[in-house]
Amino acid sequence: MRKLFIFLLILSFPTVFASEECPSSAIGGIISVSTKLEIGSLYPSPKTGEKEWVEIKNNDSAKIDLANYTLEDGTAKPWAMSGQISAGQSLKIDSFPFQLNNGGDLATLKTTSGILIDTLTYSSSSEGEIIYKNSPVTLASTETSTGTVVVETTPIKLPVISELIPNPEGSDSTSEWIEIYNPLTENITLAGLYLDDADGGSDPYKLSGNLGAESYLLISVEDSKISLNNSGDSVRLLGTNKEILSQIDYTDSKEGESYALIGNSWVWTSSPTPGADNIIATSEDSKQSESSFVNGDLSESVNISEVFPNPEGSDQEKEWIEITNTSSVDVNLGNWIIDDGKKPYVFPDNTVILAGSTLILYRSETGIALNNNGEIIQLKDYTGETMDSIEYDSSIEDQSYSKIEVEEMQSEQASLSSLGQKVSEIWAWTEPSPGEQNPIWMQFKGEVTDYSEGVVTIFDGISQWTFKTQNQKLDQLVFTIGNQILIRAVQAGDIYEVTYSELLQSSEKPTKNYLIWEISAAVLAGTCWLVVEYRKRKQMTLS
Repeated sequence: MRKLFIFLLILSFPTVFASEECPSSAIGGIISVSTKLEIGSLYPSPKTGEKEWVEIKNNDSAKIDLANYTLEDGTAKPWAMSGQISAGQSLKIDSFPFQLNNGGDLATLKTTSGILIDTLTYSSSSEGEIIYKNSPVTLASTETSTGTVVVETTPIKLPVISELIPNPEGSDSTSEWIEIYNPLTENITLAGLYLDDADGGSDPYKLSGNLGAESYLLISVEDSKISLNNSGDSVRLLGTNKEILSQIDYTDSKEGESYALIGNSWVWTSSPTPGADNIIATSEDSKQSESSFVNGDLSESVNISEVFPNPEGSDQEKEWIEITNTSSVDVNLGNWIIDDGKKPYVFPDNTVILAGSTLILYRSETGIALNNNGEIIQLKDYTGETMDSIEYDSSIEDQSYSKIEVEEMQSEQASLSSLGQKVSEIWAWTEPSPGEQNPIWMQFKGEVTDYSEGVVTIFDGISQWTFKTQNQKLDQLVFTIGNQILIRAVQAGDIYEVTYSELLQSSEKPTKNYLIWEISAAVLAGTCWLVVEYRKRKQMTLS
């Protein structure tokens, strides 16, 4: 009987016994998981009319099912693949949701359980250029004083060179620095990496330790001994065998200016930001300090209306904050502040937001980097008083956090006469709408009277309302006939489209079996209580 039970258990849980610990196993000639899959090449800068692609190679002796693998770029957000690759063949994939940055990025291949299979990194690309896989990195060994052999390899996940200052104000021998940045949402190791300048220059400087997610590391010339020439030089990131992983070249530096990576471009800026997000500022801009800005207007009608913290592709290029002037007069925002608790942005005097209009503040302008996993943003007037504040815990990629006006619909008659509507505001993740009016949602409550083929009808006690839905798998649970539900929707032509739904009260009632079980549990609990009380009294009598 025990053997029969084990046999039936194996049949019931086939996935348990098809684990990734057996990568060479194949069913029907198709390998479920193999380590002999690799990224062969990348096409990050396509010509007009072409698409980006990633080439996947199958170096195994059987067909491989891609459904067991994910692909991701530097944002480290896995995308599940599909399809199959025959033995010894390659497949160019161009349907992924992310965008490979032209100025440097990486593509990573993993199993769906998170096991790393392969990575291909590049530091720059040109239009129409195919990035091919480098030769495998060999190991480098060194002996310590104790005789122990330490083996290092070039890391798969790399930082980027993000800013440098070759001609600082003051002494070059003490004030020069190089900054590197980790663009990933996870820590990376720096062991096995080196920095140096052009060939024949300073000795390579060995990096060590870890660099936190989306964090900067500032390397002083006093530590690195890398002396950068004012007339022109290079900064290079090297691997274990001193192979060049990325290289930044510059010419004709100006005193006090840093060479900084802004988006995908390198520019000279008169506002160096060591250890912080880079900003563009010219020499003319730097003549006017924040303290010299003229105070603007005071108003309670300017507020934050939308933020976009997690765009597809580069956050540095595409993040923004939207503010709106809801009054009937223009407002000068001189010396007002947008503050995320790290690096406040002060509005110059000539920043005017027109009556009833919006203003988009891009990260490249403000230097404010919005966290994907939670943020608090405050808008303050020039006196320091907080005019508006928003907070989110986590973000959704390529959606904005928007202030939504909700109109609660009481009945068809009331809505037609503009009576009975209760207006409120909520914050929700929606399609981005920079510079445009945010969506208006209408809210309905009622009983489900019909649901079929993605269309639901509810009755609010006076009128019937019909809506088109999207998530039909989830809708089957919420839109059961007889359920009391809440729906928020937008009007699209002659129909309403559901944006949010919530079950208020289920139509299902407890079954007889459930009631019998509930009664049995109560009887059992009562019996246990009587036994305990009986034993207590008996013990007291004996004592």
